[in-house]
Amino acid sequence: MMECDNALCDPRLCSIECVDACVEVHGTDAPLGYSKGDSTPKLGDGCTNCLRCVRACPRGAITSVKVKPAKALSANARVSKSSTPERPYSVSDDFGQFSEADMIFARVHNDPEFEFYHKNEWFGSEEMVNKNIPGYNLFELEMSVAGWKLYDWRKAVTGPPLKDVDIRTRDEIPKEKDPAQLTSYVKGAARFFGASLVGFAAIDRRWLYSADRNNDAYNIPESFNRAIVMAIEMDYDGISTSPAFPASSSTALGYSKMAFTEIELSAFIRRLGYGAIPCGNDVALSVPLAIDAGLGQYGRHGLLITKEFGPRVRIAKVLTDMPLLTDTPDNGFCKAVIKFCETCEKCADTCPSQSIPYGKEQTWDGPTRSNNPGIKKWFVNAETCYGFWVENGSDCSNCIRSCPYNKRNGLLHRFILWVVQNLPWLNRLVIRMDDLFGYGTQREPHSFWRKFHNR
Repeated sequence: MMECDNALCDPRLCSIECVDACVEVHGTDAPLGYSKGDSTPKLGDGCTNCLRCVRACPRGAITSVKVKPAKALSANARVSKSSTPERPYSVSDDFGQFSEADMIFARVHNDPEFEFYHKNEWFGSEEMVNKNIPGYNLFELEMSVAGWKLYDWRKAVTGPPLKDVDIRTRDEIPKEKDPAQLTSYVKGAARFFGASLVGFAAIDRRWLYSADRNNDAYNIPESFNRAIVMAIEMDYDGISTSPAFPASSSTALGYSKMAFTEIELSAFIRRLGYGAIPCGNDVALSVPLAIDAGLGQYGRHGLLITKEFGPRVRIAKVLTDMPLLTDTPDNGFCKAVIKFCETCEKCADTCPSQSIPYGKEQTWDGPTRSNNPGIKKWFVNAETCYGFWVENGSDCSNCIRSCPYNKRNGLLHRFILWVVQNLPWLNRLVIRMDDLFGYGTQREPHSFWRKFHNR
Protein backbone atom coordinates (compact mmCIF):
# COMPACT_ATOMS: atom_id res chain seq x y z
CA MET A 1 0.00 0.00 0.00
CA MET A 2 1.27 3.46 -0.93
CA GLU A 3 1.29 6.44 1.40
CA CYS A 4 1.61 10.10 0.40
CA ASP A 5 3.41 12.69 2.52
CA ASN A 6 1.12 15.74 2.31
CA ALA A 7 3.94 18.04 3.35
CA LEU A 8 5.97 17.09 0.27
CA CYS A 9 3.22 16.52 -2.28
CA ASP A 10 2.06 19.58 -4.23
CA PRO A 11 0.32 18.87 -7.58
CA ARG A 12 0.89 22.49 -8.59
CA LEU A 13 4.64 21.81 -8.76
CA CYS A 14 4.61 18.64 -10.85
CA SER A 15 2.85 16.97 -13.76
CA ILE A 16 1.18 14.27 -11.65
CA GLU A 17 3.75 11.76 -12.95
CA CYS A 18 2.71 9.27 -10.28
CA VAL A 19 -0.79 8.89 -11.73
CA ASP A 20 0.55 8.46 -15.26
CA ALA A 21 2.90 5.73 -14.01
CA CYS A 22 0.03 3.93 -12.28
CA VAL A 23 -2.09 4.06 -15.44
CA GLU A 24 0.77 2.55 -17.47
CA VAL A 25 0.69 -0.50 -15.20
CA HIS A 26 -3.02 -0.86 -14.37
CA GLY A 27 -4.74 0.85 -17.32
CA THR A 28 -8.16 2.44 -16.83
CA ASP A 29 -8.57 0.60 -13.52
CA ALA A 30 -5.54 2.32 -12.01
CA PRO A 31 -5.98 2.62 -8.23
CA LEU A 32 -4.15 5.97 -8.09
CA GLY A 33 -6.11 8.93 -9.40
CA TYR A 34 -6.25 12.72 -9.28
CA SER A 35 -9.12 15.15 -9.83
CA LYS A 36 -8.76 18.87 -10.22
CA GLY A 37 -9.05 20.52 -6.85
CA ASP A 38 -7.68 17.54 -4.88
CA SER A 39 -4.84 18.45 -2.56
CA THR A 40 -3.02 15.17 -3.35
CA PRO A 41 -3.57 12.10 -5.58
CA LYS A 42 -5.97 9.57 -4.03
CA LEU A 43 -5.35 5.83 -3.74
CA GLY A 44 -8.21 3.39 -4.12
CA ASP A 45 -8.42 -0.41 -4.06
CA GLY A 46 -6.26 -2.62 -6.26
CA CYS A 47 -2.76 -1.36 -5.40
CA THR A 48 -0.20 -4.10 -6.15
CA ASN A 49 2.73 -2.35 -4.47
CA CYS A 50 4.64 -2.26 -7.77
CA LEU A 51 6.35 1.00 -6.68
CA ARG A 52 6.02 2.63 -10.12
CA CYS A 53 4.45 5.73 -8.52
CA VAL A 54 7.25 5.87 -5.94
CA ARG A 55 9.88 5.91 -8.67
CA ALA A 56 7.94 8.43 -10.79
CA CYS A 57 7.30 11.06 -8.10
CA PRO A 58 9.81 13.91 -8.63
CA ARG A 59 9.43 15.15 -5.04
CA GLY A 60 9.86 11.83 -3.20
CA ALA A 61 6.46 12.30 -1.58
CA ILE A 62 5.21 8.72 -2.02
CA THR A 63 6.45 5.81 0.06
CA SER A 64 5.38 2.24 0.68
CA VAL A 65 4.12 1.61 4.19
CA LYS A 66 5.55 -1.91 3.83
CA VAL A 67 9.04 -0.47 3.70
CA LYS A 68 10.18 -0.43 7.30
CA PRO A 69 13.64 -0.03 8.79
CA ALA A 70 15.35 -3.42 9.08
CA LYS A 71 15.39 -4.82 12.56
CA ALA A 72 18.84 -4.86 14.05
CA LEU A 73 18.42 -8.41 15.32
CA SER A 74 15.69 -11.01 15.40
CA ALA A 75 13.95 -11.52 18.70
CA ASN A 76 15.58 -14.91 19.27
CA ALA A 77 19.12 -13.92 18.25
CA ARG A 78 21.82 -15.32 20.49
CA VAL A 79 23.95 -12.24 21.25
CA SER A 80 26.99 -12.52 23.46
CA LYS A 81 26.75 -10.40 26.60
CA SER A 82 30.25 -11.33 27.65
CA SER A 83 33.61 -11.24 25.94
CA THR A 84 34.42 -14.64 27.47
CA PRO A 85 31.24 -16.75 27.39
CA GLU A 86 31.29 -20.22 28.91
CA ARG A 87 32.54 -22.79 26.40
CA PRO A 88 31.08 -26.31 26.36
CA TYR A 89 34.42 -28.04 25.82
CA SER A 90 37.79 -28.36 27.54
CA VAL A 91 41.11 -27.29 26.00
CA SER A 92 44.52 -27.96 27.53
CA ASP A 93 46.86 -25.09 28.37
CA ASP A 94 49.45 -26.35 25.89
CA PHE A 95 47.03 -26.79 22.99
CA GLY A 96 48.67 -25.71 19.73
CA GLN A 97 47.44 -24.85 16.26
CA PHE A 98 47.07 -27.76 13.87
CA SER A 99 48.56 -27.90 10.38
CA GLU A 100 46.18 -28.63 7.53
CA ALA A 101 48.96 -30.79 6.10
CA ASP A 102 48.24 -33.31 8.86
CA MET A 103 44.60 -33.76 7.83
CA ILE A 104 43.87 -37.24 6.56
CA PHE A 105 42.86 -35.87 3.14
CA ALA A 106 46.18 -34.02 2.83
CA ARG A 107 48.22 -37.05 3.92
CA VAL A 108 46.78 -39.00 1.00
CA HIS A 109 48.96 -36.71 -1.15
CA ASN A 110 51.88 -35.73 1.09
CA ASP A 111 52.63 -38.69 3.39
CA PRO A 112 54.37 -41.64 1.64
CA GLU A 113 54.25 -43.58 4.92
CA PHE A 114 50.46 -43.44 5.07
CA GLU A 115 48.96 -46.81 4.14
CA PHE A 116 46.59 -45.21 1.63
CA TYR A 117 49.06 -42.77 0.07
CA HIS A 118 47.86 -41.72 -3.41
CA LYS A 119 44.60 -43.64 -2.98
CA ASN A 120 41.66 -41.24 -3.13
CA GLU A 121 38.20 -42.12 -1.84
CA TRP A 122 37.14 -43.39 -5.29
CA PHE A 123 40.06 -45.84 -5.46
CA GLY A 124 37.91 -48.93 -4.95
CA SER A 125 34.86 -47.71 -6.85
CA GLU A 126 35.39 -49.73 -10.04
CA GLU A 127 35.61 -52.95 -8.08
CA MET A 128 32.42 -52.09 -6.18
CA VAL A 129 30.55 -51.28 -9.42
CA ASN A 130 31.57 -54.63 -10.88
CA LYS A 131 30.02 -56.47 -7.93
CA ASN A 132 26.51 -55.43 -9.02
CA ILE A 133 25.46 -54.46 -5.49
CA PRO A 134 22.37 -52.24 -5.16
CA GLY A 135 23.45 -48.65 -4.57
CA TYR A 136 26.82 -49.14 -6.28
CA ASN A 137 26.08 -48.86 -9.99
CA LEU A 138 28.00 -46.74 -12.49
CA PHE A 139 25.42 -43.97 -12.72
CA GLU A 140 25.30 -43.56 -8.94
CA LEU A 141 29.10 -43.39 -8.86
CA GLU A 142 29.24 -40.70 -11.53
CA MET A 143 26.50 -38.75 -9.75
CA SER A 144 28.65 -38.78 -6.61
CA VAL A 145 31.76 -37.59 -8.42
CA ALA A 146 29.84 -34.91 -10.34
CA GLY A 147 28.39 -33.57 -7.09
CA TRP A 148 31.84 -32.40 -6.00
CA LYS A 149 32.48 -30.29 -9.08
CA LEU A 150 31.73 -26.85 -7.66
CA TYR A 151 33.52 -27.49 -4.36
CA ASP A 152 36.60 -28.83 -6.15
CA TRP A 153 36.65 -25.83 -8.49
CA ARG A 154 35.85 -23.13 -5.97
CA LYS A 155 39.44 -21.87 -5.89
CA ALA A 156 39.15 -21.13 -9.61
CA VAL A 157 36.45 -18.63 -8.61
CA THR A 158 37.95 -17.22 -5.42
CA GLY A 159 41.68 -17.65 -6.05
CA PRO A 160 43.98 -18.52 -3.13
CA PRO A 161 42.19 -18.44 0.28
CA LEU A 162 43.97 -15.30 1.47
CA LYS A 163 43.92 -13.39 -1.82
CA ASP A 164 41.70 -10.59 -0.53
CA VAL A 165 43.22 -10.19 2.93
CA ASP A 166 45.61 -7.38 2.10
CA ILE A 167 43.68 -5.57 -0.64
CA ARG A 168 40.18 -4.36 -1.35
CA THR A 169 38.96 -4.74 -4.90
CA ARG A 170 37.78 -1.10 -4.88
CA ASP A 171 39.65 0.20 -1.83
CA GLU A 172 36.36 1.38 -0.38
CA ILE A 173 35.47 2.78 3.00
CA PRO A 174 32.86 0.48 4.60
CA LYS A 175 29.34 1.55 3.60
CA GLU A 176 27.75 0.56 6.90
CA LYS A 177 29.47 0.50 10.30
CA ASP A 178 26.69 -0.26 12.78
CA PRO A 179 27.35 -3.80 14.14
CA ALA A 180 23.69 -4.54 14.81
CA GLN A 181 22.64 -3.53 11.31
CA LEU A 182 25.50 -5.48 9.72
CA THR A 183 24.71 -8.53 11.81
CA SER A 184 21.09 -8.51 10.70
CA TYR A 185 21.88 -8.06 7.01
CA VAL A 186 24.67 -10.65 6.87
CA LYS A 187 22.68 -13.27 8.74
CA GLY A 188 19.81 -12.79 6.31
CA ALA A 189 22.14 -12.85 3.32
CA ALA A 190 23.72 -16.12 4.50
CA ARG A 191 20.31 -17.76 4.66
CA PHE A 192 19.36 -16.29 1.27
CA PHE A 193 22.49 -17.76 -0.32
CA GLY A 194 21.71 -21.22 1.03
CA ALA A 195 22.73 -21.59 4.68
CA SER A 196 20.35 -23.81 6.65
CA LEU A 197 21.80 -22.43 9.90
CA VAL A 198 24.09 -19.46 10.52
CA GLY A 199 25.90 -18.09 13.55
CA PHE A 200 28.70 -15.62 14.30
CA ALA A 201 31.70 -16.25 16.53
CA ALA A 202 34.66 -14.25 17.74
CA ILE A 203 37.64 -16.07 16.24
CA ASP A 204 39.64 -18.03 18.78
CA ARG A 205 42.93 -18.09 16.89
CA ARG A 206 43.71 -21.54 18.23
CA TRP A 207 41.11 -22.81 15.76
CA LEU A 208 42.98 -21.37 12.76
CA TYR A 209 45.17 -23.85 10.93
CA SER A 210 48.86 -22.99 11.27
CA ALA A 211 49.58 -23.96 7.66
CA ASP A 212 47.87 -25.14 4.49
CA ARG A 213 48.00 -28.62 2.97
CA ASN A 214 51.43 -27.92 1.51
CA ASN A 215 52.56 -26.84 4.99
CA ASP A 216 52.93 -23.23 3.90
CA ALA A 217 52.06 -20.92 6.80
CA TYR A 218 48.72 -19.17 6.92
CA ASN A 219 49.07 -15.51 7.91
CA ILE A 220 45.63 -14.23 8.80
CA PRO A 221 45.71 -10.66 10.13
CA GLU A 222 44.49 -10.03 13.68
CA SER A 223 41.87 -7.69 12.22
CA PHE A 224 40.00 -10.72 10.92
CA ASN A 225 38.34 -11.47 14.24
CA ARG A 226 34.89 -12.76 13.26
CA ALA A 227 33.79 -16.07 11.76
CA ILE A 228 30.48 -16.50 10.00
CA VAL A 229 29.69 -20.20 10.37
CA MET A 230 27.03 -21.80 8.19
CA ALA A 231 25.57 -25.29 8.31
CA ILE A 232 24.21 -26.80 5.08
CA GLU A 233 21.61 -29.54 5.51
CA MET A 234 22.21 -32.78 3.60
CA ASP A 235 19.41 -34.89 2.14
CA TYR A 236 17.88 -37.12 4.82
CA ASP A 237 16.89 -39.93 2.46
CA GLY A 238 20.23 -39.91 0.67
CA ILE A 239 22.26 -40.17 3.87
CA SER A 240 19.98 -43.00 5.02
CA THR A 241 21.43 -45.23 2.25
CA SER A 242 24.99 -45.02 3.61
CA PRO A 243 27.50 -46.43 2.86
CA ALA A 244 26.09 -46.77 -0.68
CA PHE A 245 26.80 -44.23 -3.42
CA PRO A 246 23.57 -42.17 -3.00
CA ALA A 247 24.79 -41.13 0.45
CA SER A 248 28.05 -40.05 -1.14
CA SER A 249 26.07 -38.01 -3.69
CA SER A 250 24.26 -36.25 -0.85
CA THR A 251 27.56 -35.46 0.85
CA ALA A 252 29.11 -34.19 -2.39
CA LEU A 253 26.15 -31.92 -3.09
CA GLY A 254 26.39 -30.60 0.47
CA TYR A 255 29.99 -29.59 -0.16
CA SER A 256 29.21 -27.86 -3.43
CA LYS A 257 26.34 -26.00 -1.76
CA MET A 258 28.89 -24.94 0.86
CA ALA A 259 31.13 -23.57 -1.86
CA PHE A 260 28.33 -21.59 -3.48
CA THR A 261 27.15 -20.13 -0.18
CA GLU A 262 30.57 -19.09 1.11
CA ILE A 263 31.59 -17.58 -2.25
CA GLU A 264 28.41 -15.54 -2.60
CA LEU A 265 28.42 -14.33 1.00
CA SER A 266 32.08 -13.32 0.74
CA ALA A 267 31.31 -11.31 -2.38
CA PHE A 268 28.45 -9.54 -0.56
CA ILE A 269 30.68 -8.68 2.40
CA ARG A 270 33.41 -7.30 0.13
CA ARG A 271 30.90 -5.12 -1.67
CA LEU A 272 30.06 -3.60 1.71
CA GLY A 273 33.72 -2.62 2.03
CA TYR A 274 35.00 -5.36 4.37
CA GLY A 275 37.43 -8.23 3.92
CA ALA A 276 36.22 -11.81 3.65
CA ILE A 277 37.96 -15.18 3.45
CA PRO A 278 35.69 -18.00 2.23
CA CYS A 279 36.64 -21.41 3.56
CA GLY A 280 35.20 -24.90 3.60
CA ASN A 281 37.39 -27.56 5.16
CA ASP A 282 40.42 -25.28 4.94
CA VAL A 283 41.90 -22.28 6.80
CA ALA A 284 40.23 -23.03 10.15
CA LEU A 285 38.74 -25.89 12.16
CA SER A 286 35.02 -26.03 11.45
CA VAL A 287 33.49 -27.81 14.45
CA PRO A 288 34.96 -25.64 17.26
CA LEU A 289 33.98 -22.45 15.41
CA ALA A 290 30.47 -23.82 14.86
CA ILE A 291 30.15 -24.56 18.58
CA ASP A 292 31.35 -21.05 19.44
CA ALA A 293 28.80 -19.66 16.97
CA GLY A 294 25.96 -21.43 18.79
CA LEU A 295 25.17 -23.98 16.08
CA GLY A 296 25.57 -27.12 18.19
CA GLN A 297 27.99 -29.47 19.94
CA TYR A 298 30.46 -32.19 18.96
CA GLY A 299 29.37 -35.82 19.36
CA ARG A 300 31.04 -39.17 19.94
CA HIS A 301 31.64 -39.38 16.18
CA GLY A 302 33.53 -36.06 16.24
CA LEU A 303 30.93 -34.30 14.08
CA LEU A 304 28.85 -31.24 14.88
CA ILE A 305 25.39 -32.13 16.20
CA THR A 306 22.80 -29.42 15.56
CA LYS A 307 19.36 -29.13 17.12
CA GLU A 308 17.63 -28.95 13.79
CA PHE A 309 19.37 -31.65 11.75
CA GLY A 310 21.63 -33.57 14.11
CA PRO A 311 25.00 -34.27 12.45
CA ARG A 312 23.45 -34.26 8.93
CA VAL A 313 25.15 -31.01 7.92
CA ARG A 314 28.26 -29.71 6.23
CA ILE A 315 29.99 -26.61 7.59
CA ALA A 316 31.12 -23.57 5.63
CA LYS A 317 32.84 -20.49 7.06
CA VAL A 318 33.66 -16.94 6.10
CA LEU A 319 36.32 -15.13 8.13
CA THR A 320 35.96 -11.35 8.15
CA ASP A 321 36.97 -8.05 9.71
CA MET A 322 33.34 -6.89 9.69
CA PRO A 323 32.30 -5.79 13.24
CA LEU A 324 29.56 -8.39 13.77
CA LEU A 325 27.79 -9.14 17.02
CA THR A 326 28.57 -12.68 18.16
CA ASP A 327 26.31 -15.56 19.11
CA THR A 328 26.95 -17.79 22.11
CA PRO A 329 26.96 -21.57 22.57
CA ASP A 330 23.71 -23.16 23.68
CA ASN A 331 25.26 -24.65 26.80
CA GLY A 332 22.10 -26.48 27.87
CA PHE A 333 21.90 -28.28 24.55
CA CYS A 334 25.66 -28.88 24.48
CA LYS A 335 25.68 -30.52 27.93
CA ALA A 336 22.70 -32.68 26.96
CA VAL A 337 24.51 -33.90 23.82
CA ILE A 338 27.57 -35.01 25.79
CA LYS A 339 25.37 -36.72 28.38
CA PHE A 340 23.46 -38.52 25.65
CA CYS A 341 26.61 -39.55 23.76
CA GLU A 342 28.02 -41.03 26.97
CA THR A 343 25.09 -43.46 26.90
CA CYS A 344 24.51 -43.90 23.17
CA GLU A 345 27.05 -45.83 21.11
CA LYS A 346 25.04 -46.33 17.94
CA CYS A 347 27.60 -44.56 15.74
CA ALA A 348 30.35 -46.82 17.12
CA ASP A 349 28.19 -49.90 16.58
CA THR A 350 27.46 -49.06 12.93
CA CYS A 351 30.97 -47.87 11.99
CA PRO A 352 32.22 -50.39 9.38
CA SER A 353 35.86 -49.87 10.36
CA GLN A 354 35.21 -49.62 14.11
CA SER A 355 37.02 -46.28 14.12
CA ILE A 356 34.73 -44.61 16.69
CA PRO A 357 35.58 -45.29 20.33
CA TYR A 358 33.23 -46.91 22.83
CA GLY A 359 32.88 -45.95 26.47
CA LYS A 360 31.94 -42.94 28.52
CA GLU A 361 35.43 -41.52 29.01
CA GLN A 362 36.86 -38.89 26.71
CA THR A 363 40.60 -38.41 26.17
CA TRP A 364 43.06 -35.60 25.41
CA ASP A 365 44.66 -37.15 22.33
CA GLY A 366 43.90 -39.59 19.54
CA PRO A 367 45.52 -42.62 17.93
CA THR A 368 46.85 -41.01 14.74
CA ARG A 369 48.84 -38.07 13.44
CA SER A 370 45.60 -36.70 12.01
CA ASN A 371 44.11 -36.28 15.49
CA ASN A 372 44.87 -32.87 16.99
CA PRO A 373 45.72 -33.39 20.69
CA GLY A 374 44.79 -31.03 23.48
CA ILE A 375 40.97 -31.08 23.34
CA LYS A 376 39.05 -33.44 25.62
CA LYS A 377 36.71 -35.48 23.44
CA TRP A 378 36.17 -38.84 21.77
CA PHE A 379 38.85 -39.23 19.08
CA VAL A 380 37.98 -41.06 15.86
CA ASN A 381 40.72 -43.11 14.19
CA ALA A 382 40.92 -41.14 10.95
CA GLU A 383 43.26 -43.63 9.28
CA THR A 384 41.06 -46.72 9.61
CA CYS A 385 37.99 -44.62 8.78
CA TYR A 386 39.59 -43.46 5.55
CA GLY A 387 40.72 -47.01 4.84
CA PHE A 388 37.09 -48.10 4.66
CA TRP A 389 36.35 -45.24 2.26
CA VAL A 390 39.02 -46.55 -0.10
CA GLU A 391 37.62 -50.06 0.17
CA ASN A 392 34.03 -48.83 -0.23
CA GLY A 393 34.82 -46.78 -3.32
CA SER A 394 33.33 -43.64 -1.77
CA ASP A 395 32.92 -41.90 1.57
CA CYS A 396 30.79 -43.29 4.40
CA SER A 397 28.09 -41.60 6.51
CA ASN A 398 27.03 -44.49 8.74
CA CYS A 399 27.75 -42.44 11.86
CA ILE A 400 25.48 -39.65 10.63
CA ARG A 401 22.79 -42.07 9.45
CA SER A 402 22.62 -43.92 12.77
CA CYS A 403 22.83 -40.94 15.14
CA PRO A 404 19.54 -40.55 17.09
CA TYR A 405 19.83 -36.78 16.62
CA ASN A 406 19.52 -37.33 12.86
CA LYS A 407 15.80 -36.82 12.29
CA ARG A 408 13.62 -34.74 10.04
CA ASN A 409 13.13 -31.43 11.81
CA GLY A 410 9.55 -31.73 13.00
CA LEU A 411 7.37 -31.81 16.10
CA LEU A 412 8.42 -35.32 17.16
CA HIS A 413 12.10 -34.47 16.77
CA ARG A 414 11.75 -31.33 18.88
CA PHE A 415 9.86 -33.27 21.56
CA ILE A 416 12.67 -35.84 21.78
CA LEU A 417 15.20 -33.01 22.03
CA TRP A 418 13.26 -31.62 24.99
CA VAL A 419 13.18 -35.04 26.68
CA VAL A 420 16.92 -35.57 26.20
CA GLN A 421 17.76 -32.13 27.57
CA ASN A 422 15.32 -32.07 30.48
CA LEU A 423 14.87 -35.76 31.40
CA PRO A 424 18.32 -37.30 30.76
CA TRP A 425 17.49 -40.39 32.87
CA LEU A 426 15.28 -41.43 29.93
CA ASN A 427 18.21 -41.46 27.46
CA ARG A 428 18.40 -45.25 27.33
CA LEU A 429 14.67 -45.43 26.64
CA VAL A 430 15.04 -42.88 23.83
CA ILE A 431 17.77 -45.04 22.28
CA ARG A 432 15.63 -48.19 22.54
CA MET A 433 12.67 -46.41 20.97
CA ASP A 434 14.96 -45.15 18.21
CA ASP A 435 15.90 -48.76 17.45
CA LEU A 436 12.33 -50.00 17.76
CA PHE A 437 11.05 -47.58 15.12
CA GLY A 438 13.93 -48.38 12.78
CA TYR A 439 15.65 -45.01 12.83
CA GLY A 440 19.26 -45.09 11.70
CA THR A 441 19.01 -48.34 9.73
CA GLN A 442 20.22 -48.44 6.14
CA ARG A 443 17.51 -47.90 3.53
CA GLU A 444 17.34 -49.25 0.01
CA PRO A 445 19.01 -46.89 -2.50
CA HIS A 446 16.15 -47.22 -5.00
CA SER A 447 13.82 -45.61 -2.45
CA PHE A 448 16.02 -42.51 -2.51
CA TRP A 449 16.00 -42.12 -6.29
CA ARG A 450 12.26 -42.77 -6.54
CA LYS A 451 11.39 -39.38 -5.07
CA PHE A 452 13.21 -37.66 -7.96
CA HIS A 453 11.99 -39.96 -10.75
CA ASN A 454 8.33 -39.72 -9.75
CA ARG A 455 8.09 -35.93 -9.96
